[in-house]
Amino acid sequence: MTQNKRDVVYGFIRERIVMGQYRPGDLLDEQTLARKNGVSRTPVREAVHRLEEEGLVQVLPKRGILVSQISLKGINDMMEARYLLEPFLLRKGFSLLDAERLMEFRGHEQAKIDADDSHVERSAEDFDTILHLYLSSKADNHYLSDTLHRLMTQNQRMRALTSTLHSERVLESCREHVDILDKAIDGDLDGTVSALQEHLRHSRASYGLLGDFKHEYFSL
Repeated sequence: MTQNKRDVVYGFIRERIVMGQYRPGDLLDEQTLARKNGVSRTPVREAVHRLEEEGLVQVLPKRGILVSQISLKGINDMMEARYLLEPFLLRKGFSLLDAERLMEFRGHEQAKIDADDSHVERSAEDFDTILHLYLSSKADNHYLSDTLHRLMTQNQRMRALTSTLHSERVLESCREHVDILDKAIDGDLDGTVSALQEHLRHSRASYGLLGDFKHEYFSL
């Protein structure tokens, strides 16, 4: 029961951080979080510990729970790590990707493009994260997979914040996903990796837009 309560509180806080409702630098109160979720402080502390491990919050003694701030260096480091890691994992597991699953992914992205749908999904349903983790999953290396999961948690946050400043980037990303998927469906390994790298470069550039809001989002 305690674990279930912890998971509920974890999901509640994580969703609000990733989607920007709890903004970088905000202070959260343990008692308030417990009251909002109808739980004692113990599940809140357990959830906060997990979020701290993921780099989404910091616990400040006698002050509260600080929503982790963002830095341009942090963004660049995250994207640099993804640029090195994802192509390697894709190459390693490429032959095991399921063609039917890839077609389903393509259909999802094409439908968003056709509907001119630029909204960002809730974090638990975030297609971008689901797709990138799938393309990397067949490499079957749990150490690298765990690292990528952590990176994608931070990436979700960047995507949600960027979409408020540059909504057209959402559809640009969908079109880039379609290009990746088309090449993967055709069995073109080098082309798929190249399209993935191009997509990551464009994402990195779009996240740089957050620098215009340094006073609001960024640590010093």
